[in-house]
Amino acid sequence: MRSTLHDMANVLGGVKGILDLTLPDQPLSQRDRLRLQAVTEEGIVTLERCRQLAMGTFPEGPMEPGATWREQLLEELEPMAILFRSRVQLDFEGACGSELWPGALLRGYIRAVTRQVFPYAKGSVMNIICSIGPEEWRLRWSPAPALPENLSPGAGEESLDICARWAARAGASLGAALSSEAGALLARIPRPRA
Repeated sequence: MRSTLHDMANVLGGVKGILDLTLPDQPLSQRDRLRLQAVTEEGIVTLERCRQLAMGTFPEGPMEPGATWREQLLEELEPMAILFRSRVQLDFEGACGSELWPGALLRGYIRAVTRQVFPYAKGSVMNIICSIGPEEWRLRWSPAPALPENLSPGAGEESLDICARWAARAGASLGAALSSEAGALLARIPRPRA
């Protein structure tokens, strides 16, 4: 409950900040409208994560072709990119764009982890490279010079940040292993055996 209140206070603070910086007798600018929409979207995601953590459930969904999965993930990451004044570059390594990828849960996990590493991009580009090996899906975030404290083993469950808690629980559900390698964050997620 404390984590939920903490994160929702941040969302409301973001809304208030946008409204405080606009002229009261003028309509919202396109930039402020996008920022307000992004803050609202992130608030809704925070509430969904809180509910899922409280109920012990996670989003499910079918496997999706790489192109469809990528398009949906980029759409889901857009509000965060607006808030961090950065861009997301999402690429497939090799021919894995035609392979099947886990749907909603993996996308949610990527979104939660990206939220923790986005500050490293500092207004530039956060690169996410997706690849598939015979036994695992691999995701690589760059720049990420270190493993964020909220994503270190055991830290997520203690964090006041709902996003970090959700990433820890979803990562455990996926069997994800995070490591820091050569200025990037690497997640390895086992593929189910056929």
